[in-house]
Amino acid sequence: MIIDAHSHVTLPIQEHIKAMDEAGIDKTFLFSTTFHPETSANFAEVKTSMEYLNDLLAGKIGSVVEARQKAVSELVEAIEQYPDRYIGFGTVPVGLNLNDTLQYVNDVIYKNHLAGMGEFPLGSGQTHLLKNVFIASQEFHNLPIWVHAFFPLTFQDIKDIAEFAKTYPQIPVILGHLGGINWLETIELVKEIPNLYLDTSAYYSTFVLGTIINEVPEKCLFGVDRPFGDLQLSKNTILRYAKTPEVSNAVLGENAIRLLNITG
Repeated sequence: MIIDAHSHVTLPIQEHIKAMDEAGIDKTFLFSTTFHPETSANFAEVKTSMEYLNDLLAGKIGSVVEARQKAVSELVEAIEQYPDRYIGFGTVPVGLNLNDTLQYVNDVIYKNHLAGMGEFPLGSGQTHLLKNVFIASQEFHNLPIWVHAFFPLTFQDIKDIAEFAKTYPQIPVILGHLGGINWLETIELVKEIPNLYLDTSAYYSTFVLGTIINEVPEKCLFGVDRPFGDLQLSKNTILRYAKTPEVSNAVLGENAIRLLNITG
């Protein structure tokens, strides 16, 4: 079984399923999104879409809460259409007090039968805001936590996340994008901490990707980050740079199956 462990809701949903079929992807860990750059027809529309996201996150327009609620509804609807193909991960606001965090996880993650929480796009120096998320994860049977670990996070931020993983050893913690430019140092943390994993999406160098998957194949999850990555190209790159079938099999599906106890 081949599993894309990180892609976002893309429209139309049927086109995503078609692309999965063509690339031989059996299941996808599906994440919500507050915007849809894949619907843009040209560069100007892509630019407008990205500017909207930046302004929304900066609080300049609209409501992040309302946008997130809409995104979660969209996620749940997609999973309901294709329950045998999608496994949902839901975003959770950071910075809430513990009671509000627990309530949110109950209402949005638990009641919608989502399998994990994420992704968390934090600013540098903000990783402490994940504390209540980790507590909530523990309360709800150790839900996996997926954190965006590319820019703007520094290695110190990644080390802080790793400390959370040490404190909560039963919670799977997935660092997105191989740790970004801090990949070399991040590998050592992943080797040291049993419940710390890497997602392969948005790799900026095939050399880096090949080095990591062959060094820690049991700790890497195949990710595409659709719409920003291509399913077929991403899969082919893993197959090309894995030194053995055992490595590619682990990265492309076996690790994800073990992580979430997927049976079919």
